[in-house]
Amino acid sequence: MLDRTTAPVAGKLNDDFKLQSAKKHPLNNGIKFHTLLCGNQEAVRLELIFNGGNWNQNKAGASYFTTKLLSAGTPNYSSKQIENILALSGAFLELESNNEKNTLTLYVLAKHLESLLPLVFEIITQPTFPQEELDNLKKISLQNLSVNLGKTSYVASTNFREAIFGNTHPYGRALTEPVISGIDRDALVEFFKQTFSHSNCDIVLSGNGSIDFENVINKYFGQSSWGSAVPQLQEHSFQYSPIKQTVEKEASVQSSIRMGLPMFNISHPDYLETSILIEILGGYFGSRLMKNIREDKGYTYGISSSLVSMQHGGYLVIGTDVGCENTAETINEIYHEIEVLRNESVGEEELNLVKNYLTGSFLNSLNTPFALADRFKSIYFNGLPSNFYTHYLQTIQNVSAERIQQLANQYLIVNKFSEVVVGKR
Repeated sequence: MLDRTTAPVAGKLNDDFKLQSAKKHPLNNGIKFHTLLCGNQEAVRLELIFNGGNWNQNKAGASYFTTKLLSAGTPNYSSKQIENILALSGAFLELESNNEKNTLTLYVLAKHLESLLPLVFEIITQPTFPQEELDNLKKISLQNLSVNLGKTSYVASTNFREAIFGNTHPYGRALTEPVISGIDRDALVEFFKQTFSHSNCDIVLSGNGSIDFENVINKYFGQSSWGSAVPQLQEHSFQYSPIKQTVEKEASVQSSIRMGLPMFNISHPDYLETSILIEILGGYFGSRLMKNIREDKGYTYGISSSLVSMQHGGYLVIGTDVGCENTAETINEIYHEIEVLRNESVGEEELNLVKNYLTGSFLNSLNTPFALADRFKSIYFNGLPSNFYTHYLQTIQNVSAERIQQLANQYLIVNKFSEVVVGKR
């Protein structure tokens, strides 16, 4: 009989481990087309990715609303017709805007891909941005915002990012009521013209299928120059000073706590080892913060720490929701756990547990072609070496307790932490 009181022995990772790499196929017009083909299912994910996002918008909210309304209508199709065409092929279209990118993603069976490409091309090159569709999206966005503003966790997260970067920086600015109400169709048209063009596009296709993907994609997207955008990366900076902010919610029975400070992104030489430090602090279920504040104190259902990486920077955030009566003590215990990491070396058993957990979690995450493509995009868009994730696994295995303590003293400076509490302090 299996003895469940004894953990299984962790296997050793092969020294020759490496991720499958994407193949590059420049299209006739210069678009960089990348394929990562594997798996047994003949289904694909096609991503058209444009540099832009919040970072390059001239008016707050333009990136979000432009992207969401790409499929709201074209010269030949209404939004309803577009929905019906996709549904008949069992396809799904996803439109996403983030801090630095605008992405159109099509999920479809490989055998239906080519039949949908003319529609995708028209969506990405000739959106009409109907005023009625914009008005409806603004109403929905305002309703969603109203609901979210009643949630302490939402307010804490948005206020925390503003505390780190400021409300004029792309990373700190939120979709507020004035931003949503003030957006107009002209702003969408302007953002579209400055962002969506062949000269500002990468195409990533992952999955599998028995068709010639390179020729098919080149046929529809690579035969001509389209769009007029000549991308120019905007510059943004911020001045950070730690703050302690409390947003009182008299009717609230819990407080949402967000704490942290600006850090660096994935391309920084200390990122990988620091991410292991943050994992020990609060990155997994057996972390220091979970054991203290959930298991020992019973203050919360969950608490976490994360090293958030963006293309032009990063930050550390520690987040939890606790009963209002436990707010102050929770903050004190968070700082206590940080000081322990700064002053005491991590034990061998704990360090090995975290190493095994991180290795296993990473390998388990590589279970689909789409997941492999996500890893490729992280490498490609951050300008990382192709063996980055092999180096990551080696870093996990080789990092020492002394190095963890050194990084804690170098980066976890408590008097530089900002604190945001929404509820009651």
